[in-house]
Amino acid sequence: MAFTLEQLNAINASGSNILVSAGAGSGKTTVLSERVIRILKSGVDVDRLIILTFTNAAALEMKSRIKDKIRDIDELKGQLGKLENAQISTFDSFCLSLVKQY
Repeated sequence: MAFTLEQLNAINASGSNILVSAGAGSGKTTVLSERVIRILKSGVDVDRLIILTFTNAAALEMKSRIKDKIRDIDELKGQLGKLENAQISTFDSFCLSLVKQY
């Protein structure tokens, strides 16, 4: 997939959190999964990230895409075991887990 300048900026931005907001079918999930892979390649473990979406379907799709990409990259295959503990969920689910925990 050829990325737009804005998509590349979102994928490659570092040193801060980002919010990707765009219409349906614009490539948000692709951009965020590429961003996660870039972060993993830099040495961060997937279970150290918080990846939030608005719908359960989007969270499942995100996890699936990240898993598929990890499987394709030899240097990241060790992340597969950590993926099950990764925080990839909806905003609501994440906030509920914080309320239950604290």
